[in-house]
Amino acid sequence: MAIEHDLQEFILRNNDTLSNEWVKLQEQKFTAYNASAEDTRNERLEQNRTFNQIISGIFLSDEVNFSAWSEQVAVKRANLDIPLHETLENFKNYRVVFWEWIMKFVHENEDSISLEMLGEWSRKVNRSFDHVIELFTIYFQQVSDARLHSQQQMIMELSAPIIPVYSKIGVLPLVGEIDTYRAQMIKESSLDKSTELKLEHLIIDLSGVPIMDTMVANELFQVVRALALLGIQTTVTGIRPEIAQTAVQLGIDFSNISTYAHLSQALPVIVNEHHLS
Repeated sequence: MAIEHDLQEFILRNNDTLSNEWVKLQEQKFTAYNASAEDTRNERLEQNRTFNQIISGIFLSDEVNFSAWSEQVAVKRANLDIPLHETLENFKNYRVVFWEWIMKFVHENEDSISLEMLGEWSRKVNRSFDHVIELFTIYFQQVSDARLHSQQQMIMELSAPIIPVYSKIGVLPLVGEIDTYRAQMIKESSLDKSTELKLEHLIIDLSGVPIMDTMVANELFQVVRALALLGIQTTVTGIRPEIAQTAVQLGIDFSNISTYAHLSQALPVIVNEHHLS
């Protein structure tokens, strides 16, 4: 184990040089790294030094843990919006650099290193790099999934912004094209928000919706039915001629739903019905 210990010491002794080579490699190939601030560069240098310290231990032990380092760096990279493929390519490139330094050590100690020993070191290095890449990918994906879920939640809230206008009365102004996915989000969000606000009456204003297909119209009709089951009355305003035609073709029965051409017409009537002023 003496020569393995010398190899570890060689890597640690040259840690700063290795770390700087890694950072330069990043900056030469990827603009995201090159544009980073000085404090971020120093942080990457420290991350690289820590990695070299950890991986140098593989020559003395099979129980080297890369998990904490991989998670920390993956979270940082994901939050900086550095593409995953760039980081993976960077690992691949640094694997070559790292092995070149091992070969420098080999050339300095040729008489003490056998081919079998060199082959074992190669297997350990490649296995370790592959393991780090696997861990990094898992942690990076977890952060990406969490951010995507958060963005979807935000989109859902923005897609169905219920505005309380009076006590127990709210308005859901819909703007832009509505596809099936957005209609589903509107249904889920409007039911939850109406319950949260303890509404008794919800006005769905469609004046900002240029057109919708039969599936979307059906989804919105399901919103009305679901709100009725919750004891919430619904009024639909701003129905365009094209949307009215779609509803007729679909066979949607609006006879039990209060409709108005404009929100300004509906609101005074509803306020009066609820004895509000």
